[in-house]
Amino acid sequence: MPWFLRLFRRCSQGFYAASRLGEIVIIEKLLRSGRADVPVVGPDETVLSITRLFEKRKRGLVAVCDPGRRLLGVVSLGDIVHAIGGHQESALNMPVREIMTSDLATCGPQDSVEDALKTMTALSIRHLLVVENGALKGLVSKRYALELLYNEAALDFEQMRNYVFKTGGRY
Repeated sequence: MPWFLRLFRRCSQGFYAASRLGEIVIIEKLLRSGRADVPVVGPDETVLSITRLFEKRKRGLVAVCDPGRRLLGVVSLGDIVHAIGGHQESALNMPVREIMTSDLATCGPQDSVEDALKTMTALSIRHLLVVENGALKGLVSKRYALELLYNEAALDFEQMRNYVFKTGGRY
C-alpha cells in the first residue's frame, strides 16, 4: 500500500496518524520536545504546598517520587478536592503520601504514541507517566500526543503535495 494511503489508518479506537514509511512515532520524541516535564515532589510535602505549586506552574498534576526519582504516585486537583471534602481544612496540612494515587498507568520511552493514546482512552485519563527502569522520565498528555501525531501527518501531507504539485517542474 502506498505511503499516502497509510497516512491515516483506521484503528480500533479511532483515527490515528501513521507516518510516511510506516514508522512508529515513539514517546521519546515527545519527551525531547520539552513538553513532557512534570513537577516532582517528595511524599512528605503538604497538600498546601502542592496547591501553591499548581498555581505557580499552571499544572493540575504532580508526580510524587523518592529522592532517586522512583515514582511513588501522583497528586491531581481531584485528589485534593476529595481530601478537602473528607477532611475539611485539616487536609491542607496532610502529607501528599496520604492522598496520592498510587495505582498508576505508565508507559516507557520506546512505546508508541498511538499505544499511549489507546491506553489513555481506555482508562479515561488525560495523562500518562513515562517510566524507565522505575525512574520517572516525563509525562505524556493526550493533547500533546495528538498534536505530535497531527504535525507528523501534516508534514507527510506537505511532502506528498510538494511531490505531486512541484513548482517549476516539467509536466
